[in-house]
Amino acid sequence: MASILNPIAFATLLTALFVLRFRGWNRPLAVVGYFVFFAALEIGATRLLPPGAFGPGLGILCLALAVPVLIAAGFVWRQEKRQGELGE
Repeated sequence: MASILNPIAFATLLTALFVLRFRGWNRPLAVVGYFVFFAALEIGATRLLPPGAFGPGLGILCLALAVPVLIAAGFVWRQEKRQGELGE
């Protein structure tokens, strides 16, 4: 379970930080690219590290940290949309 949970969790957290910092909602293909890159990087890292180096607890922690970041990104996106800063 940790072999698939950890890459998804790490990629979700790092991609959520990208979305919040660089206004990723304006570039959805870049967001997908970042997610794929980080997931592939983590899958490669799990192949090189000894088994059990990253337990499932670390993946759950990353997912738990990604939730508030995604909520904050949603608030920022909604605020920019209300103020007309999205160019729509």
